[in-house]
Amino acid sequence: MPAEIEFVNGIPSFTVGQFAGVLNQVMGASFDEGVWVEGEIEGLRSPNPHAYFSLIENVGGAKAQLPCNLFAGPLKNVQAKLRNQGIELKNGLKVRLYGRPDFYAPFGKLSLKVSDVDTQFSAGDIAAKREELLRKLLEMGVDKVNKRRPVPLVPLRLGVISSSQAAGWADAQQHLLESGIGFSVSFIDVRVQGDDAAPQIIRALNTFSRRDDIDLVLLMRGGGSKGDLAAFDDEGIAMAISKCAHPVFTGIGHEIDTSIADVVAHSANKTPTACAQVVIALVEEFLGELSFSVDQLRRATEGSLVQARSRIGMAVERLTTRPRIALERQSQRLAMHSASVRLLDPVTTMARGWSITRDANGNVVRSKDDVAAGQKITTLLADGSITSTVEGVA
Repeated sequence: MPAEIEFVNGIPSFTVGQFAGVLNQVMGASFDEGVWVEGEIEGLRSPNPHAYFSLIENVGGAKAQLPCNLFAGPLKNVQAKLRNQGIELKNGLKVRLYGRPDFYAPFGKLSLKVSDVDTQFSAGDIAAKREELLRKLLEMGVDKVNKRRPVPLVPLRLGVISSSQAAGWADAQQHLLESGIGFSVSFIDVRVQGDDAAPQIIRALNTFSRRDDIDLVLLMRGGGSKGDLAAFDDEGIAMAISKCAHPVFTGIGHEIDTSIADVVAHSANKTPTACAQVVIALVEEFLGELSFSVDQLRRATEGSLVQARSRIGMAVERLTTRPRIALERQSQRLAMHSASVRLLDPVTTMARGWSITRDANGNVVRSKDDVAAGQKITTLLADGSITSTVEGVA
């Protein structure tokens, strides 16, 4: 304690500046090795090259807070350590920070001068929150809703959500172009990392959901750190995918990454390129089946034509030969009938020695009772006739 400090009734008396100095001395002695403080970041401001925020905690329904100063040198160290764990320094992040308490007399403000961070503490909290969110979504059945959306037979109209600057989208776009398939692509440019990413992606999903000229929605983002991909673990994005009127295909990150967006989407693909290839494969499968059906139809048509030509040839042959045969058969029947008629002709009968006798009235004499004595009769022979008079009937 400074020698110039006065005492009043045995109690030390300080000026403001002296008291501030004493406070810092006391805190320095009490926390000579520094201190770790846990809390949630709030009110983060990052005027280059420093960062200022408060650590907050809910204590019995009331908020406790501690201002924190993270100056340029320690800030770079803290951000680098967090990035290695895929974590971004932002509001809402739970952290365990190391530093020394400091009372700044010009502002009359007690704060923590931060110099380090426990990344495992933050990583564990983030993982726990993610697992809790995933558990809640699974219990609600959110992961099944979009999977029930039917994929159109030929998904050619694509709604793509990605960053126009993303290399992953550029690769996927190249695959779509090189496929030779006439895809129609509607593109919405969004942020795919950072605080603005989730709201922009949600708006894009809702926009495509309202459109009826979209077959599939493709949500794409190339690889990055876990922090870079953190936006796709957002509950709002998960719900927007679930409610989307069209099937949502994701292509997010690398082979090892699985986001909550992947879990609730209709189809999850490891990369934007893989997402594009799946869509191309769907169309190519249809085209293959269509080609097979066309070939089958061609074969069936050709077979039917061959059979039809054969039937027509047989019909022509029948039309050519049947009338002749029919005429020949009718001629034969006519000859037979003519022969029968000739056999029945009286002239023919008379040629065999028979004759026909008629009375004076021309009636055929069939019985002796048909004539009387003195009556003239005429007998027809094969070569002429004889007229005679009946002398008597015996």
